[in-house]
Amino acid sequence: MTAQEHYKPVIVLDVGSVLVDINPKVVLEELSRRAGREIGPPLQLDLDKLLFPLYAGTWSLEDIRRIVNGTLRLSLEPGEWRELWCRIVTGEVSGMREALAELKSEFRLVALSNTDEVHWKFLLKKYPIFELLDGWVVSCAEGITKPDPAMYSAVVNRYCDDRLPLFYTDDTPHYVEAARSLGWEAEVFTDAAHFKEEVRKRCTNYLESSM
Repeated sequence: MTAQEHYKPVIVLDVGSVLVDINPKVVLEELSRRAGREIGPPLQLDLDKLLFPLYAGTWSLEDIRRIVNGTLRLSLEPGEWRELWCRIVTGEVSGMREALAELKSEFRLVALSNTDEVHWKFLLKKYPIFELLDGWVVSCAEGITKPDPAMYSAVVNRYCDDRLPLFYTDDTPHYVEAARSLGWEAEVFTDAAHFKEEVRKRCTNYLESSM
């Protein structure tokens, strides 16, 4: 059997809004209730300033709690804040567990995500879809975030035998473009049916190139 026959092509997936649904409004609504006034969503720049240090592991969820309490004059306890933070995740994306189960025997399934340690541990413990993964590269463990090329390189080096993945999907167009700039086949995620169709197309191309 040749090395090509031994090799299992790699499918790479983002996590939020690809494997699990995310609803940040849950946090805003609870903060509004506690503050006694409506708390609107922060500007993207302000949100990035909060979340990217958290995702990279340079800030902790406790740091964010202190900022939220100080800014909104609240007194959220650590346990309350952690529980509220995890309520952002509302469930698995419809159809994706079934889609991955169908692909599992023929492909290596790898997650590539900007996430924090609290969320990641929560996801691994609570949602069965993560049991289908063969591995992952997550920002809180790497100390960097997408779209840093090193995040994508980590996937290639650890899971792809230094080849490119067969396919990558992410709900954020900017991260899809970053992958494409590195030569990856990548598409913006919409739903499970579209994901399966895009994988099918790449499978056809892969088999033709291997003949």
